[in-house]
Amino acid sequence: MKKIIVIGSGIAALSFVHALHKDIQIICMTKDNLKQNNSHLAQGGVCFSNQEKDLARLHVEDTFMSGHKLGDEYIIQEMIRHSHACIQQLIDEGMNFDKRNDGETLALAMEGAHSKPRIVHAGGDQTGQYIMKHLIQAVKDKAVTFYEETEVVDLLRDDDGEVSGVLAIDKNNQQIVVQGDEIVLASGGYSNLFQTHSSASNTLSTGHLIALHHGIPLRHMEMIQFHPTLLGTSTQTFGLVSEAVRGDGGKLVNEYGKQFMDEVHPLASLAPRDITSRIIFHQQRLGHTCMIDIKPIEDFPEKFPGIYRNVITYFPDEYKSQRIPVSCGAHYTMGGIKANIDGTTSLPHVYAIGEVSNTNFHGANRLASNSLLEGLVMGQRCAAIVNNLAIRQKSRCQPSQLRIPKIEQRQYEQLISQSFDKLGIERDGQSMKRYLKELQHCLTEHPIVEDFTREDWQKYARLKTLEIVCMSAVNRTESRGAHYRIDYPKRNKNFQNIDIEIEMGAALRVKQIKRSRETQAILHRG
Repeated sequence: MKKIIVIGSGIAALSFVHALHKDIQIICMTKDNLKQNNSHLAQGGVCFSNQEKDLARLHVEDTFMSGHKLGDEYIIQEMIRHSHACIQQLIDEGMNFDKRNDGETLALAMEGAHSKPRIVHAGGDQTGQYIMKHLIQAVKDKAVTFYEETEVVDLLRDDDGEVSGVLAIDKNNQQIVVQGDEIVLASGGYSNLFQTHSSASNTLSTGHLIALHHGIPLRHMEMIQFHPTLLGTSTQTFGLVSEAVRGDGGKLVNEYGKQFMDEVHPLASLAPRDITSRIIFHQQRLGHTCMIDIKPIEDFPEKFPGIYRNVITYFPDEYKSQRIPVSCGAHYTMGGIKANIDGTTSLPHVYAIGEVSNTNFHGANRLASNSLLEGLVMGQRCAAIVNNLAIRQKSRCQPSQLRIPKIEQRQYEQLISQSFDKLGIERDGQSMKRYLKELQHCLTEHPIVEDFTREDWQKYARLKTLEIVCMSAVNRTESRGAHYRIDYPKRNKNFQNIDIEIEMGAALRVKQIKRSRETQAILHRG
C-alpha cells in the first residue's frame, strides 16, 4: 500500500487527504492538536466567483492589484479557475454556506479590496470551523493515522539519497522515525514570529525550515501581512475581528469618532490590509485609540456570533457604545516554500501546499478570503499528482544529519523582543542590517548539538526564520505591499518581476531572480 506523510492538519492538509484514493495509507502529523490550527479560526469566508458574468476576471484583477502587481498572472488565473469546482464540490457534498432570506441563494459578502461581493460564509463568522468540520467528517473513511503534539523537524533519506521519511519529536521529547513514499508539507505560515499575532498556536510552524535544510528554495519571505483589526489595543489583543465586519458597514474611527481612513484611500475602511494596518499603526503612534464603529450593522450578534462573544467577554462597556477597539497584528505570510500550484517542489517526493508554500498567487499582500481558496485548490491538485504515483521501492531511512545551535534563553528573548520593531509594519535598512548581524552572531556562537528538545528546536527555528525574513527584506530595496521600508518608501517598477529567493548551501544565500514569465496587466482595457 502506498504510504503518504502529511505534515499539518489545516484546510490544505485535509483537502489533500479528502482527495486521495481510499487505498492509500496516510500518516497525518501535527505539532499541536488536530483542531488547533488557523483554518479553524478563519472568520472571513472563501471567495466564490463562479457566478460572475466576467468569468472571474475582476476577481483575478483584485487579487493581482491587492498583491501590488507582484503576483503571477497565470498562477492567479489558474488558482481561481480551479477554485470554482473545489467550492462547488463542498456544496454538493452538503457544506452549508449561509443563504439569503430566500433560503436558496448564497449570501455573498463584501470585504476589503474586493470590487464586488463574492465571499461565501458559514455560521456568519465561523467559516473555517464549518469547513474543517466538514472535511474532518469527509476523511473518516480514509486510512488515516493522526499523530498529535508531534513536531516534524527533518526529512530523512534512504540509501539511494531519496527522501523517504521524516524525523519527529513527540510531546515527551522522544524521537520518532516514520517512513513514507511521499511527504506533503502543509504546516502553515510563520506570522507568530511576532508577539502580537492572530495565530491559533504560539509555537512556530517550521515546514519552511525543513524544506530549506534540504535545498528547496524559499521565496518572498519578507512578505508578512499584518491584519489591521485584531480585537484589543496595541499592548494586548484577543483574536481577530473579521474584515467582513467592515464589509457589512463597520467604520474605522478614532476616539473622537473621526473616520480616519476616508482621507487616505478611495475604499476608506475597506482599503487593502497593508495600507489600513500602516494607518492604524500611525494613529496609535500619535496616541489615538482605533475602533470599529458597528452602529451601521444590523443584528451584529446574529451575523458575527463568534466576534460578538469575544467582544462582550473582553470589552463589554465598549460594546454598549457600539465601538470595538482594534489593533494590528501579524496574520498571514505570503512567503514560503517555492512551489507549483500542485504543490510540487524542486525536491522529488516533497510537496508544499497552503500557507507554507509560495506560488506567487498572493503577491505582496493577500486579498481577503483567498487563503481558504488556496488551501482547497492546492490540496486537491496535489492529491491528483500523488494518486497517480506508483509505490516506491525504498531502502531503510538513514539517520538524520540535522544539527542545530543550543541557544541561551536570555539572548533568545532579547532578540525576539526586537522582532516587531525591526521587521514589523515599517522597516528601515540600517536597522535591519544591524539586527541581521545580531541574529547571525547568536546562531553561530552557540554550541551545535544533535540531541535537542522541541524547545531547543523552536528557539533555533524562530531566530533562523527571523534571519531569513531579515535577509529577504534587506534585499528588496523598495516598498511593495506588506513590505514597507521608510528608507525606500516608493514602489520600484524594476522589482515588479523580481523574486527574492533564499537558498541554503554551506551558508544562506539570497538571490534576486528575474521572473521568466513577466507579470503583465491582467485586463485588456479598450
